[in-house]
Amino acid sequence: MKKKYINLISCCFIFFFLFEIFIHSNNIVKSIYKSSTIWFYNIVPTIFPIYIIVDLLLNYNAINYLSQLFGKFMERFFKMKKETSFVFLLSIISGFPSNSKYLKSLLDKKIINQKEAIKLLTFTHFGNPLFIIESIGVIFLHNKTIGILILTVHYLTNFIIGFFNRNYYVNFENENKYQSKEKNSFINCLTNSIFNTLKILFLLYGIITFFMIITTILKEVLPFSNNFTNIICGLLEMTQGIYYISYSKIPLLLKATFITFFLSFGGFSIHLQVFSILKDYKLQYSNYLLARVIHGIIASSLVFLILYFKL
Repeated sequence: MKKKYINLISCCFIFFFLFEIFIHSNNIVKSIYKSSTIWFYNIVPTIFPIYIIVDLLLNYNAINYLSQLFGKFMERFFKMKKETSFVFLLSIISGFPSNSKYLKSLLDKKIINQKEAIKLLTFTHFGNPLFIIESIGVIFLHNKTIGILILTVHYLTNFIIGFFNRNYYVNFENENKYQSKEKNSFINCLTNSIFNTLKILFLLYGIITFFMIITTILKEVLPFSNNFTNIICGLLEMTQGIYYISYSKIPLLLKATFITFFLSFGGFSIHLQVFSILKDYKLQYSNYLLARVIHGIIASSLVFLILYFKL
């Protein structure tokens, strides 16, 4: 009976949004065009080459090489297996939701288990450095220095979360070095990597577009002020929330604070992207959600305090 009511409510919401799509078709088309632009010009250039390179690295024992160089740091600072340095370092370079792709690679190879995966997922939520400095700092806030500040605080908070979460499920047993068993030629490996990457990219495109449509409808129907609606949009879809806040009529201090929170929280669109990539593994979402809330609060508070005494 309970499931029946849930299905009924879900159908009502779907029909409501379908009706709103027809009513506000012009704005919906614009939002789809905007999501397509974001995906093609921001997501594809930063993710496509990185994902392919990572897949190729997995075939040439990059996990072992990185674990030898940075494994001790992961063991002592985060109490994680040496092999997890592969995910941590590449996530810093490429940003989310790439971390979920790298995690999936370790899970597929049975290098880590599900508890280790969710622990690692809580503190590898790094925004793409180019997006933070150039898009947020230069384009949205017109201040590269603030972009660098947001990047520094955003990354530092990940380290803080990882350090204080270090005693959650410590496991160093059965640490066998990973050796690639792939016998395919380079061309075959490259072809497989391209196909796998394209599948993930189109999945991300669908999720981004879906949330962009939802936030567009909410801005049309919610009886709230523009600033409050912008915050709701940012919690649902990070990029659109950052865009709206950057062009709102609020002080630069508050713009930077809200943008930092959106970036560190990620938005439910990013959450869905991460767990869609990891859908084959039943990871506990509540731990990830709590880490994102804490990340958002700490990072945005630090940015607010620094800019408050600096501006």
